[in-house]
Amino acid sequence: MFRLLAEPTRLAILQELKAGPKSVGALVAALSASQANVSKQLRILFDGGFLSRERDGVSVRYQINDEVVFSLCELVCDRLNRRAGEEPIYYSI
Repeated sequence: MFRLLAEPTRLAILQELKAGPKSVGALVAALSASQANVSKQLRILFDGGFLSRERDGVSVRYQINDEVVFSLCELVCDRLNRRAGEEPIYYSI
């Protein structure tokens, strides 16, 4: 599970989905990332059991499947922030 949270784009996707379900297009726009990359990361999170999805017409909406992911993300983000030390990069979800 922690390996799934090792990619910053996946953490950003989870942060966006924290507010509620979103389509792939909405995630692409919010993250300023390519559709190919967002789709790839969504597939990994979905296959890992963190996300569920439902078809909405021609688009697919993703949502958090298991809220335990936020506890895991907190642990990962805390660890990353400690390792960053004096660097001004802070991860959160």
